Amino acid sequence: MHIKYTKTVKFASIMELAIAVGIISFWIAFFSADLVNIDDPHLEEIYMAFESAFPVADISLSIVLIIGGIGLLKKMPFGVLFSLLGGASLIFLGLLDVSFNTQQGIYLLGIGEAILNISINLLCLGGGVFLIVTIWKNRK
Repeated sequence: MHIKYTKTVKFASIMELAIAVGIISFWIAFFSADLVNIDDPHLEEIYMAFESAFPVADISLSIVLIIGGIGLLKKMPFGVLFSLLGGASLIFLGLLDVSFNTQQGIYLLGIGEAILNISINLLCLGGGVFLIVTIWKNRK
C-alpha cells in the first residue's frame, strides 16, 4: 500500500518516533529511579505487578513505531503497515491502562497522578486513532 506524503503524514511519522522515545525513556526511568509513590502497600504491589507485565510489549511497540515512523519518512511502503500496527497497539495499550486505572482507583490517588495517567492515556488513545485515520485517509 502506498501513501500520499502530506504534512500530516510527516507529523504522524515524527509523532511515532517521539512516542517511541517517550516509552523507552519511561522504562529507563522506571528501572533506574523510584517513580512509584503509592501510600497503600497493597495497591502498590498490584500496581507494580501490572507495570512489570509491560516492558517487553512496550519495547516491541516502540520498535514498531520506530520502523513505522522511519518507513514513512523514507517513503517506504512498510512504513504504512507498521504505522497502522503501531496505531492499533497504542489504542490497545491506552484501553488497558484506562481499565486498570479505573478499576484500581489510580486516577483518585491525587491530582498529580490523575493528570499524569490521563495524559498518558489520552496520548495513547488519541495518538493511535490519529495514526490510523491519517494513514488510512492518505493511502493510495
